[in-house]
Amino acid sequence: MPLFTEKSTVEEYIIEKLKQLGWQRIPGDELEREDLSEPLIVPRLVRAIKRINGSLDLTESDINRVIAELKSRPSTFEGSKQILRFLKQGVPIKLERTKELRYIKLIDFDPLDPEKTAKANEFVVSDQLTFQGPKEKIRTDLVLFVNGIPLVVVECKNPTDPSLSWEDAYRQVKDYEKLAPELFKYVQFSIAAAVTARYFPNVLGGEEVKIYCWRKQREERGGKEPTGEDVLDSTIEMLSQQTLLDILINFVFAREERGRFSKVLPRRMQYQAVNRIFERVVNNLRGKEQRNSGLIWHWQGSGKTLAMIYATHKLYRYPALENPTIFLVVDRDELEEQLSDEFSYLDLGIAKPEVISSINHLREVLTHDECRGKRGVFITLIHKFQKDLAALTFAKEHEESISNRKNVIVIIDEGHRTQYGKLANQMRSILKNAFFFAFTGTPLAKGKRDTYRVFSYPDQGELYLHKYFIRDSMDDGFTIPIVFQTRMEKEVGLRKKMLQDFLKQDVLEEIPEDLRGIVEQRISRRLNDIIVFLENPKRIEKIARDIAEHFKENVDGKFKAMVVAASRKACVIYKEKLDELLPSEYSEVVMTFNPHTDPDPIKRYYGSLRARYQNKRIDEIKSEVVRRFKEEELPKILIVTDMLLTGFDAPVLQVMYLDKPLKEHRLLQAIARTNRPFGDFKEAGLIIDYVGILKEFEKALAIYEKRDVQYVGFSPEDKVREFKKLLAETGELFSEIDTSRADRETLRSAARLLFHDIKKQQLFTLKYRRLRRIYEFLPPNYFSPADIKRFKWLTEIHNFYRNWIERQEPEEADEYFRRYFRRTVETIHKAIRVEMKEEFPRLKIDKEYLEKLQERFPKLEEQVTDLASSLHRFVCVERARRPIFESIAKKVERLVVQWRDQRMKAKEAYNRMLEVYREAMGLEERMKKLDLPEPAYFLLTRFEEKFGRSKKLVEEVRELWKKWKTDGKIFDGWNRQPTVLKEIGRDIRRFLRKKKLSLRERDELYEEIVKGLRTM
Repeated sequence: MPLFTEKSTVEEYIIEKLKQLGWQRIPGDELEREDLSEPLIVPRLVRAIKRINGSLDLTESDINRVIAELKSRPSTFEGSKQILRFLKQGVPIKLERTKELRYIKLIDFDPLDPEKTAKANEFVVSDQLTFQGPKEKIRTDLVLFVNGIPLVVVECKNPTDPSLSWEDAYRQVKDYEKLAPELFKYVQFSIAAAVTARYFPNVLGGEEVKIYCWRKQREERGGKEPTGEDVLDSTIEMLSQQTLLDILINFVFAREERGRFSKVLPRRMQYQAVNRIFERVVNNLRGKEQRNSGLIWHWQGSGKTLAMIYATHKLYRYPALENPTIFLVVDRDELEEQLSDEFSYLDLGIAKPEVISSINHLREVLTHDECRGKRGVFITLIHKFQKDLAALTFAKEHEESISNRKNVIVIIDEGHRTQYGKLANQMRSILKNAFFFAFTGTPLAKGKRDTYRVFSYPDQGELYLHKYFIRDSMDDGFTIPIVFQTRMEKEVGLRKKMLQDFLKQDVLEEIPEDLRGIVEQRISRRLNDIIVFLENPKRIEKIARDIAEHFKENVDGKFKAMVVAASRKACVIYKEKLDELLPSEYSEVVMTFNPHTDPDPIKRYYGSLRARYQNKRIDEIKSEVVRRFKEEELPKILIVTDMLLTGFDAPVLQVMYLDKPLKEHRLLQAIARTNRPFGDFKEAGLIIDYVGILKEFEKALAIYEKRDVQYVGFSPEDKVREFKKLLAETGELFSEIDTSRADRETLRSAARLLFHDIKKQQLFTLKYRRLRRIYEFLPPNYFSPADIKRFKWLTEIHNFYRNWIERQEPEEADEYFRRYFRRTVETIHKAIRVEMKEEFPRLKIDKEYLEKLQERFPKLEEQVTDLASSLHRFVCVERARRPIFESIAKKVERLVVQWRDQRMKAKEAYNRMLEVYREAMGLEERMKKLDLPEPAYFLLTRFEEKFGRSKKLVEEVRELWKKWKTDGKIFDGWNRQPTVLKEIGRDIRRFLRKKKLSLRERDELYEEIVKGLRTM
């Protein structure tokens, strides 16, 4: 066996960790299953239903109907959605004795009592479990069962094999979903584990899904850089009994948006923040603490909206809150719409929130039921809490009203913008006993303590209930860096005096409402000159030319862009100028219109826009434009001034052309539109600044603590320095090779070095991919000729290794690679190329192959390396699922590891590899010669390993097979039928009793044979 295997390095490690968390291990072939096609462990599920629902006095018929309801759900997205509801709420049936409709619980979860949860449920991890799909079997590495229901699949890959990673495990699970959909109608999420780990939802009939990373924050790690082992251990922690069931009940939801099916899972920071909110509410209600509010700062792009929804759901369904009233408070129409839409896409199991449409509507909610207030979830703008509500009179203190009820919760989006003025005071004067929690996507100003006083407890050492830093978000892959570049500063940038005036101005959103009118007049006088300057058509024309040129050369065909103009008039001018330089369908304006009062240029554009969209309403046009921008090829550029600068989430957006002075939280919110990842293709978001505001970056963000805005933005030069550092680090991996040469011999030496040093190979792959993304992100003029030459050399090594050792097609043959890595493809074609297909064809290992091997590689060490690669693909990849090759595959893996670790001389390795290859070929040739079907031949090979080859043994196996066929036991799918396998198993046991074997040897051989037959 190989020194390090997938089972020993990952599977067993995870199992041991799970056992420490209270899970019971039961091997796959020891579970009490009805047959291989049934994912449920029915006896365990029956016992759990009786135990959990003991007070209902269920009959056997009741329990059978519960199980029938589960089994009858189709293996589709809709069926899995219904299964998820059953897991959360129970299975509705009419009881046989009383005829009452009751929900029969499958899981017993107490959010506040882990010990009760552990005792009430049964937690089993099973390894090497085979499932029979409609056409093919699958064998899962680990399956986690709760009360006999499979909820989580863990697929592992050997971390010592450089050709494998968590991505391979992910792909394998995606294949399993298609091959065994009946299993995955129950499984809620899976984990792909290798050196590191990722988790992702299982969605039947869906496309690619979001992939998540569950990792401790830097503060929790003592500031240390994250490692793969950190992530693997953290991911296992999310499988603790209490955490897993909490995630299942309160954080996993089916999502359907315009015919697209998916599931949402929580990110770690969302899970922590929501539970801190929940614990604060519960502790207050129980009298354990007096605090009734909290502030949560999660960096833009970290999933703040979903965290608010998770908190709402968990609090609303908590029984002790007794049908609460929950207000979700926003300060912008588009945020209200976004929040409402997201609720409607999710299958939450609670009524869709009611959107408060007016002040009168809010009054009705507050005064409902004699001022006790309406129960449910409500979305409202803060502006609805006007002084008109001041006249409301509520019940006296000893009578219940919404004013003194404890089960009122207010969750506020962007709490630092509107929570110190009259509107907020009005809200708090009405909801006196309510809980108040505020989310913010930007840090709070260091000099302003208003928000802290309103939501936090600075005197008790608490500023934030939960905090998620910018760098943590990038570590976890939820956001990417943002790079700033100032262009044409002298030609079009704001004059110094104008820029200073703007930076000195107060931000209206953080000024109490009663003072805003006065401040607004003063600011408008200062800003008027700036707006006039920024709206100048000649200036906009110059910028538009630069935008068009930059977009065509660097963005078009890969990503999309946004132009942020100074005003609505400037938006219209930008559209006119860009239409002269790019196809008109490339760009669209998204802004508000006032048709009766707008000046001529805007009014004319309004008319032409509606005509182009068949006179639809402006809100309908906006929705269609935004949808097409996210989902279709056109439009490629959005032109905005205020809209879409907050809450807009489009991963395809990479570049923002900024021609509007912004600062503080408005600047942070705007630039963060570009920080969403897009597969493995997007290195960073890019902000191109034509105003000059980013030259004064520190002043624009001066109100924040430096620690809070560290890593907000980088310069192109920062990226160049990172590129040079990566070049040096990657080059150090080849310190023993003459890297000044770029011939075949050098490439072979580099590839052999990587082959024989797994850690170097893994580091090389990781660092090269980072280099490639930076090289694609920055224009070539940022790199020195020496750096480009070095990158070409590393690119050749990367491609050479893939083709020689891994026997993979050149990456540039892939359509997506050509699209997103155009500059790298150019580099490949300009570099000295080795014709890979001619050099390393995928040949059958025969006499011709061996002759060509000696021609291509004069050195024996190179011949062995090529033979090892070919043999591994021939046996371990192409024949991996065939049990007759299982023992051969183990030999190949052992040989490859021994040669890789240089524990065997070249001549010996060469001869032994040829022996193993001939053995593999001999298996197939002999099977044909004996004219035995593969299951019978598999049986023969296992017998021969114990008893040696003989004609008598061949005839005995032939007679067994003939008997099974005559008895009608061999038919399509026979090995999926437990009863048939049992009968065949009896014959095998009878046969083995005649042989000289100990009882233990007999049992072990029997188990191996039956296990192999099941998987064929």
